Amino acid sequence: MDWAVGPGPHGTPQPQRERIYEWMIRWLKDGQGDAKEEPVEMAPDHELLATPTGQVTVDLGSREIYEIIRESFEKRRQPGTRNINELLAELRRLMPSSEEKSVASRVTEETRTAEWIEKKMMLETEPGMELKARLLVPRRTGRKPALVVVDAAATPSTLATDAVRRGVVVLALAPRGLPRSDDRRPFGGDYLANTRAFLVGRNLPGMRAYDIRRGVDFLASLPDVNAGAIRAMARGESGVWLLMAAAVDPRIQRIWLDRTPHSLRAAFDEPLNRNLHMAVIPGFCLRWDLGDLVSAMEGRSALWTDPTNWMGVVTPLPGNFRYRYLSEGDEPFLEDLLQ
Repeated sequence: MDWAVGPGPHGTPQPQRERIYEWMIRWLKDGQGDAKEEPVEMAPDHELLATPTGQVTVDLGSREIYEIIRESFEKRRQPGTRNINELLAELRRLMPSSEEKSVASRVTEETRTAEWIEKKMMLETEPGMELKARLLVPRRTGRKPALVVVDAAATPSTLATDAVRRGVVVLALAPRGLPRSDDRRPFGGDYLANTRAFLVGRNLPGMRAYDIRRGVDFLASLPDVNAGAIRAMARGESGVWLLMAAAVDPRIQRIWLDRTPHSLRAAFDEPLNRNLHMAVIPGFCLRWDLGDLVSAMEGRSALWTDPTNWMGVVTPLPGNFRYRYLSEGDEPFLEDLLQ
């Protein structure tokens, strides 16, 4: 090993390159050679093209990388299993081990209106892992139904306030790692966080599904919540985490997914995908897909509106999906969720 420090930000300017040459010469050429970089005549980009357009797919009729990945997937794909217990065991493996301890919480700010009490909170789902949350409690007596809204910003959205006006206790919860900073990589999503989790034997969607379950733990512990009437809602890719949580947690009686990608396997059908790393589970789609998570809910219903592909485009599909007409809002679907 060797340690070299040179000028500049991320990259390999000449001083770093020459240190690399020096190391290679020492260990791979028995020290025979000169590490000083020789002058190189630079050329403009167009002179370096290996084909007329620079696109081998167009000029040489070659396959794109996603097609090669899909071919590999089809060769390795295994017959699906109808054994729900195997699927549930895999989902539980992806989540942190639960000791069924109560969720520690602290209130950072409280606001009171004529209709509800709102609390900004921090919920500790694992030791040292605090998540932002907002709790809205209607000013009514007796036990009330409850709703978990998976929200990257943990803010009281219009949907949340509409629900609390209907007499529902609402917890807007931001699972770990959210909101994610905008790194201007629209096709990367959470690639770095998910890769780091994978390297230490964990899974980011699994950990976020666990956070949702801990949100349910918190709601079920409140004295004014009817623990038998807890529902949950998520939009976009976060619907995958909610599906995972609902499959293993029967306390979540009903869920609503809005504009959530309809299939993990569908990612193999397109050259580009947005935010796929927010839902990647290594090896999972060799045996299962998102529809299997719905089946694992066993009788508890899933309302799924405007399903999309992995570019966020609403996709017409057969089955129990529901689609908005132009300008239709959330109200009828919220009413359906809370029934």
